[in-house]
Amino acid sequence: MINNMMPQTGEMLRSDGEIVNIAELLQYITSGAGLVKPDNYIYVGKNGNDTTGDGSANLPYLTISKALTVATSSKTIFVFPGTYTEDIAFKAGVFIVSSARYGISIAGNHTANFTGTVVCDNITFSSPTGNTISFEGTGAQNLQFYNCSINSTDGDAVNWTNTNTLSKILTMDGTCNVSTSGASARCFYSDSTAKGSLIANRVSFRLDNNNNVCLAIGGSVSFTHTSDQIVGQVTVSNSANATIAQVAMSTGNAPVLVTNSAGTTAVINDTVSTTASPAFTGAGILTDVALLYLSTGVGGASTLNGGLGPISLPMSSVKIRSTPLVPEAQVLSGQNTGNLEFDSEHLYFTIGTTRHTIV
Repeated sequence: MINNMMPQTGEMLRSDGEIVNIAELLQYITSGAGLVKPDNYIYVGKNGNDTTGDGSANLPYLTISKALTVATSSKTIFVFPGTYTEDIAFKAGVFIVSSARYGISIAGNHTANFTGTVVCDNITFSSPTGNTISFEGTGAQNLQFYNCSINSTDGDAVNWTNTNTLSKILTMDGTCNVSTSGASARCFYSDSTAKGSLIANRVSFRLDNNNNVCLAIGGSVSFTHTSDQIVGQVTVSNSANATIAQVAMSTGNAPVLVTNSAGTTAVINDTVSTTASPAFTGAGILTDVALLYLSTGVGGASTLNGGLGPISLPMSSVKIRSTPLVPEAQVLSGQNTGNLEFDSEHLYFTIGTTRHTIV
């Protein structure tokens, strides 16, 4: 009797009705023959081995590159926590995932040049030098990032040269950072021949120097960013289109956005913080809706929209901003027209080049 319970007796039977030999069962289990090896998963871990491993959870590979080599379409590479220093080439139909957000870092120069779909979840991509992710080729690529970080030291976090109009990058609930930004070190860059679309939702784009270019959108790429922040300047060129909505846009003394694109750029319900005035410049097409200016830089250059200046859509016929007041010189230049301001004492509204006291 154990703990006042009578021992139970019985026999373990195989499917054919034969009694199981316990010694044989233990040998079967310890040999690894009884391990669960999902057909659609390949495992990678820091305790793995590319030679003796078989990609199971108990015998993982050491590198993601090895897993990609053996993986076929519809496979998922599950990466255990750790830092993996290697260059990877994304493979169509092969997903890369982890259960630990920010627990997985893949440091290297990574290449996307395939036709098909790749999904990454809970992965941090980084590069000690050069571009982190190069989006190349002519294939229709669908590259998706969920809960991922894409970081760069001195190159572009994402460098886009792919020329297929059906290509797409989708990133959600992530971050993108450049620690030593400059002329060839931005969060996003697409060259003059690039085609396709990028959608970023709840993503923070951030540079170490907020006066440098953070997003350089070129070619005929369609760029959509909804929610979160852009720290650094946005440029739109060639025939690219950009929609930036519910985003905190900030620079130091550089305009937050410069567009010279034949495509349309729309800034919608954003907060704008810069000392540069006008805050939006260039000779491209720009529309704005319900902007909140948080610093002294406001308005758009008269060169926009063929010399008509920025086009404010009906929702933003009144733009609200708080203290401090826009400098008088900017009021006299017409850059403050349509703005409602409050300096903690009085409420003002500017029409044309005249600021009127309402209360």
